[in-house]
Amino acid sequence: MGRTISVGETINRPPEEVWAVLTDWPGAVRWMNGIESMSIDGETVEGARVQFFTRGQDRESVIARCDPGRSVTLRSRQGGVTADYTYSVEPAGDGRSRVSLEAECQFSGLQYLLLGPLIRFAIRRTDGGQIAALKRVVEGELR
Repeated sequence: MGRTISVGETINRPPEEVWAVLTDWPGAVRWMNGIESMSIDGETVEGARVQFFTRGQDRESVIARCDPGRSVTLRSRQGGVTADYTYSVEPAGDGRSRVSLEAECQFSGLQYLLLGPLIRFAIRRTDGGQIAALKRVVEGELR
């Protein structure tokens, strides 16, 4: 897989508070651009399915990896595109957290290979601001 997004922010809240907002899937509409609704079929654990509605369509991700309180990877497949979004939360001292998003994409099939650069650009444009938006939500919501 090729890296598409690598962003991070320091959030002025403890990791457990950041994790709670990060994994409040219905509340993710406040910081995930273009997502109109989101839900999960149980707890935030490996194998759980996260459903979301975006751009007029129902979509689904699967939690591919989860280290509770520290990181979660959502894997989505659409056509010949597989995307892994890994969100990580680490203590940054003084009650703060370092939060990052690493997104990687893999393409299969000639049309997706040819469209790969355009797809990566669109993903960066749409999702590159997620962690900055999460920071605004967490810091504004928990004050």
